[in-house]
Amino acid sequence: MNADLQNLFEQAFQLQRHGDLDQAISLYKNILHSNPKHSESAHFLGLTYAQKGNMAEAIHYLCKAIEITPDNPIVHNNLANAYKNVSNFEKAVEHYLRALTLKPDYAQAHNNLGTLYASQNKFQEALNHYRFAVNAEPDFVAAHNNLGILLLRNNALDAAKKQFHNVLSLYPEHTEALFYLGVLYLEENKLEEAQAAFEKVLAHDKEHIAALTNMGVVALKTNQSQLAIDYFSKALALDNDNIFARNNLAATFIHHDRFENALMHYDVLLKGDPKNVEYLYNTGVAEMALGHLQKAIVFFETILEQNPKHFATLHNLAAIYIRLQQKETAIFYLEQALAINPNDSSTQFMLNALTGKEKNTSVSLDYINNLFNNYALYYDQHMRDALKYTLPQHIAKILHKLHILHCENVLDLGCGTGLTGIVLREISKKLTGVDIAAKMLQEAKNKGIYDRLVETDILSFLEKEQNKYDLIVSADVLPYFGDLDPLFQAIADHILPQGIFIFSIEISKEGPWKLQNTARFAHEPGYIEKLCQKNNFELVVKEEVEGRKQDQASLPLMLYTVKKT
Repeated sequence: MNADLQNLFEQAFQLQRHGDLDQAISLYKNILHSNPKHSESAHFLGLTYAQKGNMAEAIHYLCKAIEITPDNPIVHNNLANAYKNVSNFEKAVEHYLRALTLKPDYAQAHNNLGTLYASQNKFQEALNHYRFAVNAEPDFVAAHNNLGILLLRNNALDAAKKQFHNVLSLYPEHTEALFYLGVLYLEENKLEEAQAAFEKVLAHDKEHIAALTNMGVVALKTNQSQLAIDYFSKALALDNDNIFARNNLAATFIHHDRFENALMHYDVLLKGDPKNVEYLYNTGVAEMALGHLQKAIVFFETILEQNPKHFATLHNLAAIYIRLQQKETAIFYLEQALAINPNDSSTQFMLNALTGKEKNTSVSLDYINNLFNNYALYYDQHMRDALKYTLPQHIAKILHKLHILHCENVLDLGCGTGLTGIVLREISKKLTGVDIAAKMLQEAKNKGIYDRLVETDILSFLEKEQNKYDLIVSADVLPYFGDLDPLFQAIADHILPQGIFIFSIEISKEGPWKLQNTARFAHEPGYIEKLCQKNNFELVVKEEVEGRKQDQASLPLMLYTVKKT
């Protein structure tokens, strides 16, 4: 090659390096016109066309370079890249393998072939070539990273983590390796390490959408719900089509009873994927919680068209039809649900209540937990405005009538959101509230009236509790028990001599107790009085009161005040 052509080649190469591709192409062609066997010009002309995105011309000139120098592994590797770019994978594999035959330790070709095999889900072939690449060139950052991603996607998590650490030991600022390491820590529930990794990613790229979304997941797992919402919202602001961020944001809103917000996002998600069962189900749950029962029915029925045995959907449809007072339809869905999950105590209990089969001595704890957790957000307003709930006022009158103005230790069993606790606070030095529903207790905590709140069922609490109380109140709670004998014994063991127990019942005239189709127990007053005698409670006050409404009519309750002798 004469000096003039060499100078032209150097000029063309510099033009290519600096992005002046058209000028570079012109010079490379001039060289080939003068010397058609100039393989380097044919090679680099092909690469320049590849840079411009003209893969047909790139392949043409790379093939010409191979005709001139058929044993050049670099040209075979670059031609394979061009074939891969146009999805001619058979020819790409042929030339990668040819490059490796000519140069078995050619790390770049091993890495490229591994990437092609990985895209075709040929795990073992990809694994072999990535390993050849890192063995041939131990400081080959991209190969270590690609090997880590391959191992991660095939659930070889420990091996993947090792590769990402290898990447970071070579290049500590490698954003992708940091991100995937964070993903692995998140998978292991190592939340501090995951957060640190994602924060490093965001320090390099504050708009890294996947890191923002995963920071939201970390925030959720550390009970920082508002922070999670902020991260998911930021990810969506950068990419409004990001399904993972939107789904997480919607689910977070559902979990925290922000149903209107959740519906806005599920509406978007369902437009893109109208048959997605998760989206349909959560939309139905949100509509149900907001009282939009007919809308909820439509979403739940759409799920059953795809999956007639979707247990949670059948259970929720039954609950809706109970609220709509369509007893036979509710029974139909409960029986279908129970056929799928015969051991579900909540479904069995609801079915027993509607059919009159009294197999239960108390309400299912799962039923109570689900009922009141779903009810918590609207409980106070519903009890006050819809049900005209007045038991706390009646209890306040009794306390005033009996001159109970101060108690050292007071226990509110089944405290709910604290409606009765507001009355008890005035007379209590120490006020303890017990309830099974976490969301009800959160509402009670927000009121700031209790000294101690305990999340458990009443009998479990009394079984473990060491303290004894001057006053125990259980307002509108006994209807969730059938057989009251264990409860009365436990309360008797936890009340001081001369201590007061105030409680209410729904009134039955049919045996000691009766499971009503409201899924609540009614009790016969004679049965209550026998229990009082058995457990050394002396009757102080017994009065029938209008405690609340039910189905728009007044529901008479019997309100008892008894003293421990």
